[in-house]
Amino acid sequence: MIKYRLATHSDNQQLIELTSAAGMDGEIALRIDRKPDFFKLLDMRGESKVFVALHDETIIGSICVSLQQVYIGGQIFPVHYIGDFKIAEPYRNKGIGLQLCNELANYILPLNIDLAFLNVAKGNNKPFPFFKNRPNIPDFEYIGDFNIHQFIGRRKKTIHSQYKIEPSPISDELIEFLNIHYKKYELGSVITKQNLEETTLYIIKHNNKIIAAMCLIDTMPIKQNVVTKLSWKIKYMLKLINAMRIVLGISKMPTLDEPVRMMYIKYVAVNNHNKELVKLLINHSRNIVYDKSYSFVSIGVHEKDIYNTCFSGMLKLTFKSVAMVLSIKNNKTLIETIKQGIPFEDYSLV
Repeated sequence: MIKYRLATHSDNQQLIELTSAAGMDGEIALRIDRKPDFFKLLDMRGESKVFVALHDETIIGSICVSLQQVYIGGQIFPVHYIGDFKIAEPYRNKGIGLQLCNELANYILPLNIDLAFLNVAKGNNKPFPFFKNRPNIPDFEYIGDFNIHQFIGRRKKTIHSQYKIEPSPISDELIEFLNIHYKKYELGSVITKQNLEETTLYIIKHNNKIIAAMCLIDTMPIKQNVVTKLSWKIKYMLKLINAMRIVLGISKMPTLDEPVRMMYIKYVAVNNHNKELVKLLINHSRNIVYDKSYSFVSIGVHEKDIYNTCFSGMLKLTFKSVAMVLSIKNNKTLIETIKQGIPFEDYSLV
């Protein structure tokens, strides 16, 4: 008999094993390990709950929801971020995923929080049927693709004749600068001191005022992206890059079934989206990952984001993910506001 309940920290090891066994299909096959603490990433996302399905005492399925505060139309809204939806392979197509979604809905509906968000790798369509045709709940709506740019580390130092990149402590000025920037996005993070505590911060100043900022985070201690399958084209590309990497002065590329050594650009904010400053910051992060013997620094930006135009000529791999939002109260105006704007998602937490 299958049972359902909320997970506790005593379930940590089983949830790690389930996550490792349930990889993600898509344009690139990937699994995300969550060693040594499955719950750490959830704590970073926000107040979270994990629902699990058990056969006897073995966890065979999970789904998580995390409460986040985001900007929509310049106003602050609570949003439920849905993730970690996994079913062990022998138990798929048996209604377990549907019941986990029911458990989640029974939890969310009484909270009177309207919006929910989910994100899946492009090409991985398996989760979508579970979130369609729900009684008394509208379907999720597509709000576009995100480009996941993985910039290859480089040895060359970043130097500019006019602007200097400086490390920065957390400050009220920096928090205000970041919030002014992300308030212009739909689903942009409401940034607090807590959001920045585990990041490394860099700023550029002009006339003693911040004009650009970047927040880097290393999530390797809490999650590890492991590539389990590559197309022949990408395999050939990675081999070619590795063969030339010393001459090119770039990082070593990852191999199959080993964690991809990668940092994330959690936030980047530049006045007027100045391309020169954006490139300066990105190249600075590439130098940092090279010095750490990491392969990539990664950032996710929506397909409509002007930042995409700043990255031309930079050595990178790009993958896509699909973003979906629903309004439980069927607030069409709110959904349309999100669709018309430029959505944001913090991919360090995915």
